[in-house]
Amino acid sequence: MIYNSDESGSYDYICGVAAREFRARPLEFTRLRIPPQSYAVFEHADHVSAIASAWKAIWERGLVGFQALDGPAFERYGEQFDGRTGLSGVEIWIPVTP
Repeated sequence: MIYNSDESGSYDYICGVAAREFRARPLEFTRLRIPPQSYAVFEHADHVSAIASAWKAIWERGLVGFQALDGPAFERYGEQFDGRTGLSGVEIWIPVTP
């Protein structure tokens, strides 16, 4: 997940899982609440090593007709994703105006 981005191109990047509530957690874990919002969702069918190219294409050409909002953007690895081969099942979610 990418969040806390700024004009200079800096951002924070974390790996996360969905949780309904935040009870006790290890001190090294961070909590991030994501408010309900609209997203443009892009499927990445290539090898995960090419994900940077997918992000670049989205920011350069993929958001035609949408305006990106300031908020967390993330990669969602679905059940189809094969961690051994790095193939299939990745979506890129960008918050946009509805």
